[in-house]
Amino acid sequence: MRIYLLLLLFSIFLILSSCQNTSNDSPKGASIQSNDGPSKKIIVVMVDSMKPELVRKGIKEGRTPAIAFLSNHGKVFNDLISPFPSMSVVIESSLITGVGPEDHHIPGLMWYNQTENRLVDYGTTTYRTFKLGTEQILEDSLSNLNNLHLNPEISTIYDDASTLGATTGSFNMLLYRGPKEHTLAIPPLVHHGLHMKDKYKTKGPDLLAFGKLIKPTAAKDQSFPDEIYNQYGLNDQYSTEVIQALIKANQQPDFLMAFLPDFDKEAHEHGPYYLDGFAKADYHLQTILNSYSSWEEAIEENIFIILGDHSQVKLYGKGEGTAIELEPLLEPWTIANLLDDPIMGDFIIANNHRMAYLHKTDSNISFEEVASQLLKDERIDQVAWRDSDYTLIQKGTTPTSLLFKKGGPWKDQYEQTWSLKGDVDVLDLSLDDSTKTVQYGNYPDGLEQIHSALKSQEGSLIITAKPGYILKTEGAPVHYNGGEHGGLHEEDTKTVLIVTGTDQYPTSRRIRDLKPYFLSLLKQPSEN
Repeated sequence: MRIYLLLLLFSIFLILSSCQNTSNDSPKGASIQSNDGPSKKIIVVMVDSMKPELVRKGIKEGRTPAIAFLSNHGKVFNDLISPFPSMSVVIESSLITGVGPEDHHIPGLMWYNQTENRLVDYGTTTYRTFKLGTEQILEDSLSNLNNLHLNPEISTIYDDASTLGATTGSFNMLLYRGPKEHTLAIPPLVHHGLHMKDKYKTKGPDLLAFGKLIKPTAAKDQSFPDEIYNQYGLNDQYSTEVIQALIKANQQPDFLMAFLPDFDKEAHEHGPYYLDGFAKADYHLQTILNSYSSWEEAIEENIFIILGDHSQVKLYGKGEGTAIELEPLLEPWTIANLLDDPIMGDFIIANNHRMAYLHKTDSNISFEEVASQLLKDERIDQVAWRDSDYTLIQKGTTPTSLLFKKGGPWKDQYEQTWSLKGDVDVLDLSLDDSTKTVQYGNYPDGLEQIHSALKSQEGSLIITAKPGYILKTEGAPVHYNGGEHGGLHEEDTKTVLIVTGTDQYPTSRRIRDLKPYFLSLLKQPSEN
């Protein structure tokens, strides 16, 4: 039984570490129609860990015909920037709300809840799941993430689309909160084996599919890959087959977002340039296009938006110091074990693989001395914390510092203004004195990224790792010679956006800026 439970937990959390059918969508047999929908349906597909170089390679070698077709008939942007930390739950929260972690309140895949004095983990590893409590982590992942932790004061794309009269859907997206109530039905093996509730109420769009836990009424009598050995439907094939079923049943909503999570695992294991794994994701995009009589018809009837959630950094191998062990690096201070009360140590660490939040429990410890000790290790990239009204970032074994705050004479490409003091090389910034503009180098949108992350976890210090390295704490994974993400570097955050079926394109290419773009497409008048 324990083996099956381990398999089960791995299946559920696989989609999060990137990463019976009850539904309250429409009455049985009803058609999902909008009263005055957009001129075209919109299909947004997020492909986990889609790297610009991999997209170019797949097209050049003829291994990704769907992406090549959509690219040739649309426009490709290789500079879409993920939020920070570059973890799927943070990214999807920004995607559906249009704001950063400071405002949407999802700081990371793992973060410290100061009110409840506990580490929140949405399912990073099976080891940490058992240490922190399986029932609590499932509750956080399946219920609290969307319905409690995601800022209820911020409207989502599904809320706003509903006010426009558009119908919406979300298939296997981790973040999906919307105006309609649904029920997630937990498979018996899970709720009996873990002594947890068998159902969770949640809020979502008109149509919601999340593996075996829920699927739309129009697809409920069809067979999909959603058994335990298929990760209970939290896989690419399930996402695309449900989309195909709805298209063929004429139940496609005006706006649909779907997640293809499988390549993330392949990239972690084989590295971010693993074309064999990425070609599988393209096959599932082909499945969606094949729902129509021709691929040309598919883009005549739909706007396709394909995007990555983040990229991945290629890690070094064993014996190359790949894993930066934080516990010995912070001696003589201590970190509480996962089974203990977090405040039993001098520090509480929420590890997001290539970045971590560090909270101190002793007010006599200064972040200055912590930073000085951490930066003795050449594998650490930056440390950052709030210093009064400013954010302070340090870099280098002989540390140099940059202080900045919002508002001031310097403007970046995202129309954000800043006051800057110190060494701008800490964030690889270039300044043009004549125009008072800031240009980003290796850390796109780095000022806002750091600012928003620190504001989302008040009183913390951020640690980032240089490319090739990962931060290691109790239970954290290390994929030697594989891929990893979570960090601030463009190797973590720069991904791809492909837009086909419209000549309207986003003017700002950050994932957090796509929500107003989606809404502008939904406001196009119907041609009917």
